[in-house]
Amino acid sequence: MSAVEPPRRPWYRNLPLVAGLGLIALGLGNWATGSARLADLRTDTATEPTSTRTRGRDAAVEADVEIARVRQDFYHVVATGGRLLVATGIVLAAFGAVRGRRAEAPGRH
Repeated sequence: MSAVEPPRRPWYRNLPLVAGLGLIALGLGNWATGSARLADLRTDTATEPTSTRTRGRDAAVEADVEIARVRQDFYHVVATGGRLLVATGIVLAAFGAVRGRRAEAPGRH
């Protein structure tokens, strides 16, 4: 008699694996977007021409600098959050993959 193998569970039914892959995809998007925007902001501020300042212009320049700092902080948080999502997704996907392999091991039902 041949041993009947139980039907395999599809990979997309493995919730930790699917959630991990989703977190990795979302995290990579955030990481890439945050890093690209940070690079754009850094090149924009580095190439800004210096001009003679007047008192009225000083206030406007300071406001622009503050806005640039806030944007830079925001995109830094987006990039860092993306890294965190990728790391969490890798751990979760690895857990799901191990769990799926253990369920497929012979002798386990």
